[in-house]
Amino acid sequence: MSLVRTVVRAAIATVELDRPEVGNALSGALVSELTAAVVAAPADGARAVVLAGAGRHFCTGADLAELAATADAPEGERLADAMRLAELYAAVLRCPLVTVAAVHGAAFGGGAGLAAACDFVVAGEDARFQFSEARLGFVPALISVFLPRRVAPATLARLFLDPEPLGAAAARDAGLADEIAGDPRAAAERVAARACRKVAGSAVAETKRLQLELALPDLDRRLELAARVNARQRAGAECRRGLARFVATKRFPDWLGDA
Repeated sequence: MSLVRTVVRAAIATVELDRPEVGNALSGALVSELTAAVVAAPADGARAVVLAGAGRHFCTGADLAELAATADAPEGERLADAMRLAELYAAVLRCPLVTVAAVHGAAFGGGAGLAAACDFVVAGEDARFQFSEARLGFVPALISVFLPRRVAPATLARLFLDPEPLGAAAARDAGLADEIAGDPRAAAERVAARACRKVAGSAVAETKRLQLELALPDLDRRLELAARVNARQRAGAECRRGLARFVATKRFPDWLGDA
């Protein structure tokens, strides 16, 4: 069964993550399907892409059970897994169409990064953003490459190193969201349609390409560096411990108090 559903209507491709039973967590299979869907959108006749999530949440981040299971894999396998996620982020960043994230419920870790890779982010009134990687003993490596396009470095350091859930208004203040809506998917489709009416498709593609080249001229090198950090950290003792505790109890470790 497909983990991604794409519907193209009125030149807008709505690409929906469809693992609602696990909060649309980014498994390897979902990452591969989502990358393919984003890459295929221009050929489907779309002028814009809206990323959305099925069920209660937009995307709760990495599939932690799957992440924990790779700790003992050879370094090359861990790196290949991290690079697949890097390819997803690169596909969204390089998409020649207008991209809009419709965030409801949780957008945690890599899920918040997925939203931030888009041109516009519409947050539902119930949206919560959090970068919880370091709480697990992990590192927000790949998303560190492009999040500074949206969030000031000092603010980003605080969000990474003293992580707390941000509601929609706080996320907007931090730069993670552009607007708040009661129905984020409908609002995201309106944002996409408005942009498509205002700006020629070729101008969108060339403007985005130029902006990305000016901001991140070495995007591939940075993503590879981050993927190596990702692969190395997931094999470390603290990351193993943090992931095992969270998978078993749904609680983060107390890094001072827990044995």
